[in-house]
Amino acid sequence: MTRVRRRSPLLSFAIWVALTTALLVALRTLPWQSAVQEMARVRSGWIGAAILANAAILVVWATEWRLLAPAAARVLWASMFEVVSTMAAVLNSIPFFAGEATGVALLVDRVALARGAAVSMLALDQLLSGLSKLAVLGLAAAFVPLPSWLRAGVLTLIAAVSVLLVVLFVIAHRWDRARALLLARPSAPRRALARVVSAGAHLEALRETRRARWLVLLAVSKKGMELAAVLAVQAAFGLSPSLSSGLLVVASVSVATLAPIAPANVGVYEAAVFAAYRYTGVAPDAALALAVTQHLCFLLPMLATGYVTASLRQLAMTRRS
Repeated sequence: MTRVRRRSPLLSFAIWVALTTALLVALRTLPWQSAVQEMARVRSGWIGAAILANAAILVVWATEWRLLAPAAARVLWASMFEVVSTMAAVLNSIPFFAGEATGVALLVDRVALARGAAVSMLALDQLLSGLSKLAVLGLAAAFVPLPSWLRAGVLTLIAAVSVLLVVLFVIAHRWDRARALLLARPSAPRRALARVVSAGAHLEALRETRRARWLVLLAVSKKGMELAAVLAVQAAFGLSPSLSSGLLVVASVSVATLAPIAPANVGVYEAAVFAAYRYTGVAPDAALALAVTQHLCFLLPMLATGYVTASLRQLAMTRRS
């Protein structure tokens, strides 16, 4: 259900201030000195290709979220790109699920969705993300035996995705019946649960097979672009791009960054990439250089695009006030 569109100057200002602060902190913690030294020895054209491949993720993500939105919302692609690019910047700079909360707030404020619809979209996005990560892990396992530390994460991811899939599928198809049963004998807990179950009305994507297929394809495409960026960084260092090691790297990062506990995932991301390359026999110095450079090639488009989008929004609102 669509609502009257509203714009919140306070939300725009809060996001801009939070992003500015987070970026200043992240810029101080990133290993710029070693990265600059390494990039001076690599092929800049391939670095540019890696950055473009990661930037393309935002384009596909906006298309995916526009398809996730309720059909009645009639969301403009440009509006959804603003939402996902700002959310991506927050996700990659502020830990502890601040990005997810920002995404819901922006869907309500920018796209004028009901809060239940926004939360439902986020839940479906998490499901699609989990499915695409499992696809990458499966492909990686087909090329190379997974290390023990990665296999443990796979089991956790399988369990989480399975539970989320079952819960969302049941709610999507039985939400009205479940809500009626809960409200038949009303109580505070039952009314609260009924409100949660009512979100199933917005899970159109799980009830429409054709739309679900496109969503899965888009989610997997984002991982494909991430893989392309990894292969481009390998080529930048003069290595022969390796599909098997690239898949292992993407799989390792997917598992290691499941819980955002560090700003910009600094340290966690590099450790996952380093471990993946060392497992495939890459020398320690080269593995570290690849890890640092790859993370920067990922962060630059994610942070820059979101920050520019948030800054332009704040500038436009300042001029109107």
